[in-house]
Amino acid sequence: MSRFLTKNLFVPLSRARRRRREAMRPTFEHYEAGMKFRQAAINWSETQKREWILEKLRFVVRRAALETDYYRDLFQAIDFNPQTDFSFDDFAKLPVLEREDISAAREKLVSRHIPKEQLEKDATGGSTGTPTEIWLGAEERGWKESGAAFSMERIGVPTGAKIAYFWGHHLDPHTADNWRMRLKNFAENIRYFDCFRLSPEVFRKYHQEFERWSPDCIVAYATALGHFAEFLKENNLRPKNYPRTCFVTGAEKLSGEHRRIIEEVFGKPVHERYGGRDFGGAAIQTNPSKNLDYEIDWAWALIEPETEAETSPILVTKLHADAMPLIRYRVGDVGKFPENAEIGHPAFRLCEVVGRELDRIWLPDGKWIMGAELPHLLKSLAVREFMFVQNEDYSVELQIIPKDDFNETHRREILRTVRANLKNLPINVELVEAIPRTKANKWRPVMSKVKVKSEK
Repeated sequence: MSRFLTKNLFVPLSRARRRRREAMRPTFEHYEAGMKFRQAAINWSETQKREWILEKLRFVVRRAALETDYYRDLFQAIDFNPQTDFSFDDFAKLPVLEREDISAAREKLVSRHIPKEQLEKDATGGSTGTPTEIWLGAEERGWKESGAAFSMERIGVPTGAKIAYFWGHHLDPHTADNWRMRLKNFAENIRYFDCFRLSPEVFRKYHQEFERWSPDCIVAYATALGHFAEFLKENNLRPKNYPRTCFVTGAEKLSGEHRRIIEEVFGKPVHERYGGRDFGGAAIQTNPSKNLDYEIDWAWALIEPETEAETSPILVTKLHADAMPLIRYRVGDVGKFPENAEIGHPAFRLCEVVGRELDRIWLPDGKWIMGAELPHLLKSLAVREFMFVQNEDYSVELQIIPKDDFNETHRREILRTVRANLKNLPINVELVEAIPRTKANKWRPVMSKVKVKSEK
């Protein structure tokens, strides 16, 4: 499918159909509103953005109090009047919403004003336990879709571009493999390549298919793309026709070593995207050649640090959640915010997404080491993939998939390096053939079984 036909024929036909069909029209109208607003506000000053966000936030909080039992009862219990013109500092005093709160509240968090037939259920991948179920209305679906499209345009991947998804699309119920979805993907110039069942033969096949099809952008699971780049480098296969523009990674944190190899092999920028099934696409690296900061989609969500620490749990308040409002929602990730970031106030960029809150090695004195720090210990060693598993007694087993040239000297060097950084913890190195994945097939570099008291 040519880019010209997709942009000038199939996309306009699809949009005309969505405008005509009553069931599709509300979501599409919100999609158009989201695209139009983001384009109009692209050069706004930070003051203009803050003023708009505060007015939108007041609307969101008031609507939540009027339309959901959960927030009506919560605000009454804490003696908070949402009808006042509250400030960001006032907003910062509202309780944090936990995943457990969502599971316990269930229908009490769902708006009474949205007809059931207009609700659409989504859920997280359940990588740290039971999936969190989220309900979406037309407004949220439209603004979510427009956020994804606008962020791609920002990095040079416009409507009609060829996009290869190196992804696990079979896990997503919205991308079922049927004739309707195949026709939609064909019209939109999209192809899917399974990133979960990989081997040297599969990598070679994908390389050949990518060369023939020449996608403009490859959207990929971070570790799958990293392993693909390693395969190409080790087999002296130099991509000539793909990707034409860039990569976008998601689902997992992209390691520094994988970024280096991808850029070396392909010579194209890698834009890391941050988001989640429960809170949507929140931010993207727009200029990775200059810096690795994430530009936050502030029109979609208010993102704030929970604490004043250098690295802080990330809180998200969705600004278009018409069906299920999530206010000051702890998403389970830790990030580095700019120095001027304030609790309760919107941040407009993230310096780094450090990793999951649970991905840490605990020390007996109650301190911990974030999982994101650990890959740096192994980046120059003969390790293809790894996982730190910490037992309840604080001992650590380092599971390693070794590279072909791995030997006993490498094992001793790994033990020496890890022990120097995880002092006073028993360390054991085990060579394995595969590293287990989460339910959503994501790589977790650290899994701790230590039971600690909540720091919240």
